[in-house]
Amino acid sequence: MSPSETLRERRRRETRTEIHATALRLAQEHGFDKITVEMISNGAGVSPRTFFNYFPSKEEAVVQGPSALPQAFVDEFAALGHAHPRDVLADLIRLLVRDIAESNPGREEFRAVFQLAHEHPAVQAALLTRFDRFQRSVAEAVAQRLDEHSDDEVPSLVGALGLAAVRVGLERWTVADSLERDESAVPYVERSLALLQTFLST
Repeated sequence: MSPSETLRERRRRETRTEIHATALRLAQEHGFDKITVEMISNGAGVSPRTFFNYFPSKEEAVVQGPSALPQAFVDEFAALGHAHPRDVLADLIRLLVRDIAESNPGREEFRAVFQLAHEHPAVQAALLTRFDRFQRSVAEAVAQRLDEHSDDEVPSLVGALGLAAVRVGLERWTVADSLERDESAVPYVERSLALLQTFLST
């Protein structure tokens, strides 16, 4: 629980996490097509009504993840002030790596989600929607630095580049042949983002 997180916020976060974990476990045990919202709700100890307070569908529950950058990170990023887009991208890369490091995603969880997305178009669509929401959040943060609108070309492009590199890093992390089951995603994301910077500097 972070210092700024209230008890109510913590409980909501814990409930959301529990619903997601239950949905993912049941999908692995029974097959995604065979699980229902009622099964997930019962397994998580909540009512279907409560389920829908957190997720609009079982697909969204399975791929649960951040849909926006933490506001504290956005405020620090914006406080750096106006800069050239290349410098803003460099700052964004550091921000995205920090977000991955602090959220510390579980490798087996991500691996399971990506596998379900590969097997089920509806899960794939939900995962892409999740990435799209996060990308819009990033573009809004970039737009603050550039004094532009989040839908403008440069903020949209900078946000898309950063998120594409993060996604590639996460995918490489989930398929990497490593003896360390709980190996951090950070080195993989850092490598992907570093390659992006290399391409843009040539």
